[in-house]
Amino acid sequence: MFRFKQFMVRQERSAMKVCTDSCLFGALIEASDAKRALDIGTGTGLLSLMVAQRNPSLIIDAVEIDSGAVQDATENVLDSPFASRIKVFYEDIKDFVPKEKYEVIFCNPPFYENRLSSPDPKKNLAHHASLLKWKEVSECAKRLLAEDGKLWLLLPPFEMEQFRSQSPEWQTEKQYLIRHRKDKPIFREIACYSLKKPSSTLVEEWNIYENEKYSGIFAEVLRDYYLLF
Repeated sequence: MFRFKQFMVRQERSAMKVCTDSCLFGALIEASDAKRALDIGTGTGLLSLMVAQRNPSLIIDAVEIDSGAVQDATENVLDSPFASRIKVFYEDIKDFVPKEKYEVIFCNPPFYENRLSSPDPKKNLAHHASLLKWKEVSECAKRLLAEDGKLWLLLPPFEMEQFRSQSPEWQTEKQYLIRHRKDKPIFREIACYSLKKPSSTLVEEWNIYENEKYSGIFAEVLRDYYLLF
């Protein structure tokens, strides 16, 4: 179990556990002006819980195809202060039909297409884009996103570039390039996309650690969540 300041995350059944980059992603997703948001592949429900904490009026639908992760996410949501505003759906996002469209969609999608798979089938489902291709993520987001809505993604750099090349209709509004330390290569990208061309694009490079401690920017962003700060 992973404890945050306002909620807890059980992760016994979910293949993908709480990790630093997903926590950073959850803290960076912007939904302050949104009424409805969609979490594609919610896993433990971490991202939905983090985003709900920052917007007290936001309604979130969290969709997940893995039954074990759905159980974890459901318990985590029900035990949180945000249970009335997050609903977990055990469903394939490709078949999901909501009552209304969403101003914000966020997704930490399967990382790898055409790469070696893990012997663990649950990790394959979470890590590898065997059931949900990036093009399908794009198509689902376009179908479910409201006009002027935003799509937030977390991917490794190579996979993010593949997403852009396969779905050039998405315009980059914000791009965060994440390193463990300043002497390490970029290992994750967090991006905010729109279907309309922005007036400018924000690009920032962030380090998670400095001098064997969390960096100042990381501590600032995660201060409302981590018990450490």
